Amino acid sequence: MAATAQAQAQAEASKSAQRAGIDHKRRAQPSAYLGRKPSYDRATFDRIRLALDSASPPNLSVIAKAEGLSKQTVFRLKQDPQAALAALDAWGL
Repeated sequence: MAATAQAQAQAEASKSAQRAGIDHKRRAQPSAYLGRKPSYDRATFDRIRLALDSASPPNLSVIAKAEGLSKQTVFRLKQDPQAALAALDAWGL
């Protein structure tokens, strides 16, 4: 039992140290740890937003298939377009 608690404490300490290192690197170099590169570019983003903002928007599956993206990606673009633009800006796309 004590070994399990010790292993858990060690794992939590390692995770905390890793988080501190990542935060330090982000403050020193903002372009570090950008996350996953978006699977779309700005032109694709614009076409998707245009389709979603139309008077009778097609469903997400149709948009996703037409753009070659996953339905989840299109849903994320619909839900939070500002975050999507921030990701494009961060990656320089």
